[in-house]
Amino acid sequence: MERGSIKTAQLRTLVAIAEHGTLMAAADALCLSQPAVTKTIKDLEARLGVQLLVRGGAGVRMTRYGEALLKRARTVVAEIARAELELEEMKSSADQALTIGVSLLAAPIVVPNALRAFRSRLPDAKLNVYECLPTQIIDGLRDGTFDVCVAFVADSDVTAELRVVPLRQAAQSLAVRRGDPLEREVRLQGLADAHWLYNHTRESLPAFWRQLSGDGFPPLPRRVSVCTSQRLYAELARQPGVVSVWPDFLLDEQIQLGLMTRITTDAQAASLTLGLMLRKDLVLSMSAEYFVDCMYSAAGVNVT
Repeated sequence: MERGSIKTAQLRTLVAIAEHGTLMAAADALCLSQPAVTKTIKDLEARLGVQLLVRGGAGVRMTRYGEALLKRARTVVAEIARAELELEEMKSSADQALTIGVSLLAAPIVVPNALRAFRSRLPDAKLNVYECLPTQIIDGLRDGTFDVCVAFVADSDVTAELRVVPLRQAAQSLAVRRGDPLEREVRLQGLADAHWLYNHTRESLPAFWRQLSGDGFPPLPRRVSVCTSQRLYAELARQPGVVSVWPDFLLDEQIQLGLMTRITTDAQAASLTLGLMLRKDLVLSMSAEYFVDCMYSAAGVNVT
């Protein structure tokens, strides 16, 4: 038996013969001469020490050794073809721009780790990342400005034409400035006349208030300011007489700094859903698919 490893070209030749039925047809498919195909198979048979093909007037058929090797050869050839395609896509990724929209509130969560992993795998890919408002996220997906978006999604957001993949839940709480007399109020009704500060869209406010107060909810507060800038939000929330809505991961920082106090009332704020958002009709590029995978990994989401 000759020494040496089985070559990819030999496996490709075996698969081509099985698919086309004759040496001549396999040679045409591989852009080789028939003698070259014959020699490749003879070398492979010599390497393995078994007969792989039986030649006849009607063509060729596999021996049991040939059938056993063919099963593995198909897998190897298919995997090599996929690897070659992926490498070609990686080489061309430098010419493809991936544009990602990230909501202001979602920017510090999961996204940085996902972007680091993406850059490690595709360092030459053109990448555009824009931080924007929730309404801009949805509009940007609709008109094609963004390929992929990451944002906190409210139940009232109109996302029928979008695919939203939940990544993580974030609990929310109500808070006031530390030392504010409102921190002693335990009834939602008692806070209705305060000045409220909300962190999503004004359109989603009625649904939020309904979830917060449950059945028979009181009218919406008369004074509600909407702010989606994290820095400005923190400044406005520290004004006296202001009740603000916070995701716990941001509120905990303010509490540790001694600036805010979480208040517990007879109502509980609904949690937020951090979602990966895509258009349902969009065919993802290779770079977009890989960013999605990076987001799943960073968020600890198992995709089967």
